[in-house]
Amino acid sequence: MSWNSSGRLLAVAIDAAEPTLVRKLVEQGRMPTLERLLRDGKWMNVESYSRIGSGSVWPTFISGKVPGVHGVYGEWLWQAETMDISRYRGSDLTPFWKGLADGGVSVGILDVPFMPIIGLSDGFEISEWGPHDLLDCEMQIGPERLADLVAKQPPHPLLLSPSPSGAHDYKNLRKLSDACLEGIKLRGALAQTLLTQMRPQLSLIAFTEIHHSAHYLWHTVEPEHQIYRSDQFANLNATRRTLEDIYSEVDRQIGELVKAVSEETAVMVFSLHGMRPAHGVPAFLAPLLREMGFARFSNWSNQSWRQRACAFMAEFKRRTPKWLKKLYYKNLPPTVTHRLARPTMLQLYDWSQTQAFALPTDQHGWIRINLIGREAQGIVPAERYDETCRLLEKALQNLTSQDGKPLVSEVLRTAARVEDALIQRIPDLVVHWDDAVFASALRIKGSAIKTEVVGKKFVGQHSLKGFCILKAPFDVGEEEVLSGENMHVLIKKLLSGKAA
Repeated sequence: MSWNSSGRLLAVAIDAAEPTLVRKLVEQGRMPTLERLLRDGKWMNVESYSRIGSGSVWPTFISGKVPGVHGVYGEWLWQAETMDISRYRGSDLTPFWKGLADGGVSVGILDVPFMPIIGLSDGFEISEWGPHDLLDCEMQIGPERLADLVAKQPPHPLLLSPSPSGAHDYKNLRKLSDACLEGIKLRGALAQTLLTQMRPQLSLIAFTEIHHSAHYLWHTVEPEHQIYRSDQFANLNATRRTLEDIYSEVDRQIGELVKAVSEETAVMVFSLHGMRPAHGVPAFLAPLLREMGFARFSNWSNQSWRQRACAFMAEFKRRTPKWLKKLYYKNLPPTVTHRLARPTMLQLYDWSQTQAFALPTDQHGWIRINLIGREAQGIVPAERYDETCRLLEKALQNLTSQDGKPLVSEVLRTAARVEDALIQRIPDLVVHWDDAVFASALRIKGSAIKTEVVGKKFVGQHSLKGFCILKAPFDVGEEEVLSGENMHVLIKKLLSGKAA
């Protein structure tokens, strides 16, 4: 099927760029490229499905389908058929640009998170050159004739950069910042080469370095935030090469990309979600559900030998010193660490006594109902689905710290009816935590559980809204808010070369 296209589009994704910080830096003159684009174009807010999980936003953008349909919410996904989890690989997504390419539009894609390789014969597709999220754990390039061109580029420095242990790890924070800045420059150079040599009609270039660095450096943006007032952030020295420096370098590289395309090319710069303060990831939802009576963990006597081995491995990991963990991740390839991690990430449940259970998470709390007809070992009948959700919502919304601070800002239900829930693979309930969960000595009122927070090296978490700056050769309408699943509609309109 041919596709009528006379337009050209350069779309640049700044992964997890925070809209409020972008606005601030534009106003301060530190992002002059975006300032010029905004002067000649327009600003639109982007609402993606980050309320469900950061892992949902790119699959939604790529496929044009909502999470309830594509089923992706994070890197580790629940498999109801086996009552277990598996790591997402991205191969089952059909990107919107496949239809364009099949219709004769030349397409170039560089490092879009969660992107599948579709076998382009024209243009280019390169994944995991310098990624934040690893799916295949290896770079993929298409068409094959571009392999030599990419091989001439230096490897992305983040691939060898150490992971900082926290806000006081100045040495590795400096190395991380330097690697991100150098990676941005190399990415810009690679993208320019691809754009000038291949000249695709649709170019989609993703800068992932802001996403990666913001998880470690967000305290440099909002140092006075209440989360950073604890003793763990006391007496911090200024971090050289700040996150704002990294934003500014991305802006400079976008300016070079704009120069590399023709003047009639439409330019879109966007993020699907942003960043905000945090200090780790709350990891106490599973024991909390057990304490509330919704779940029961299996014990040694009713576990299989495989489950016992998993339990032993999980306990060993919890007790392993930090220096040994660091050595482990440094010396083993991601494919091996992912394979070894999977059996220990999900709590071992007694499914015959579990109505609702927590899934492994990177930010929000994720709860799945053990629903008959959907889960292989489900015990909750369809007629009790709504009641079970309501009981959980009420219990979670009433959670407070010992001193009365709310711990939950929102509980989101992802299916309005049990009929919808029966066919979806995402969590049934999504818990949005309030900032009080990051308190170093948190105690939940009326609870005896240990309120564990893991991954405290991370000081930034995803905020819910993104942005889009668009400079087009024609008026695209008065729309001020873009939904993540419909951004491909705007892209196709821009490629058509006409407003209608």
